[in-house]
Amino acid sequence: MNLKAASVIAVTIGSAIAAFGAVDGVIAAPEQIGCYGDNWGPTLAMLEPTPAGPMKLKTLRCTPIPEGWPRMVPPALSPNGELVYAFGSWKGLWLGDVTRGGRAHTVNEKLPGDLFTLTAPFTWLDDSSSVIGVKRETTVAGSVSYSSLRPYLFRVDGSQAKLPELTHPGGALDELYWIDGSGLALAGFGMYERDDEKEDEHKQTLAFVDANTGAILQAVEKANVPGLADQRSLEAVKSKIDPSGRAHVLVKWGPSKWLLWVQGQSPKIVPLPQTAQWSPFVLSSDASSVLMMGNLSATGWVCELSDRCPQPIPQSGMIAEFRDLPTGLVKWTISGTASYFSRSLHPAVSPDGRWGLISLPDEQGAALALISMTSGKVIQKVRQPGWGPIGLSFSADNKSAFVTGGTIVATYAVAE
Repeated sequence: MNLKAASVIAVTIGSAIAAFGAVDGVIAAPEQIGCYGDNWGPTLAMLEPTPAGPMKLKTLRCTPIPEGWPRMVPPALSPNGELVYAFGSWKGLWLGDVTRGGRAHTVNEKLPGDLFTLTAPFTWLDDSSSVIGVKRETTVAGSVSYSSLRPYLFRVDGSQAKLPELTHPGGALDELYWIDGSGLALAGFGMYERDDEKEDEHKQTLAFVDANTGAILQAVEKANVPGLADQRSLEAVKSKIDPSGRAHVLVKWGPSKWLLWVQGQSPKIVPLPQTAQWSPFVLSSDASSVLMMGNLSATGWVCELSDRCPQPIPQSGMIAEFRDLPTGLVKWTISGTASYFSRSLHPAVSPDGRWGLISLPDEQGAALALISMTSGKVIQKVRQPGWGPIGLSFSADNKSAFVTGGTIVATYAVAE
């Protein structure tokens, strides 16, 4: 690199950091792994948390995920941090080592996913040995398939293992939401009507299931849950296994109800407020509360001719709030103003319940923030990178935080 280029990058980095807030002390340069070229300075600058605090940028890793891979959902790191998968729906599933030149395999099949919620029924097992997910047993070329789902294991060596079939008299297996990486899941049977199905055979049923054994652990018909019969569609599910080993699931139903179901108990409607459509949420580490995002965004016209478009109309309101379950009472709220068009990312909560990672709008555009889960205080911020869909997560030992997107993983060390 010549002196002129080096000085330009130095000025760019300095300007970006100064614009985002003063940095206390000298910041050690993060390690770049597999990221070639000398143009990463601005990226490193925007990813540096400000002000100085518990979270510090440690590494920027460029994974071997193919550059042209679809970016419907963020790439997902394995619990041990050594593997990653990328989901492409119509293209399949890519699995491999995070290091270039390591193992890699592509499942070249059309796999189920939800474009609207940017989610897919796949997750790493707790031991990082495989990705557990689903396939449809049969498909009809050129049309939407409503065949039953079947749990599968997808291994990095390219092999697949068909897990026991999950069946229930209520109907075919239409929905499956994994509960951590345990093999437990919330299943939805008979959620869609089929032309060849008799009326008395179609009974929408929710169930806790164990995909490892094919066992139905607990089931309930939707029509028998008080207050749920008039809800039309299941919009989103988040789950957590509490310290005692019980599964908790929170289900958002359209148009207006929230269902809380604790394994071994009866499901019940909880008094949570209506949120903007597709607003993300996540359960706290002990499953006693829910962190809800507001999808706060400016309003106005979105058009391709940017020089002729009217400026977005800023909107103020709730960015994120933390509510108790099952009372729905607010513990804290983060409010602000969105001057740009935006959409909330799926938040993350550290396993020890101390920290949260959220997206939020600010005066410069989209940002990511480390927050205190006790008070809701914003501790540090970084600029949100333009890597496509972004994933936020913490390591199992609470010592690392991750921002993933496209083919890149930014790792942050989090002080105790």
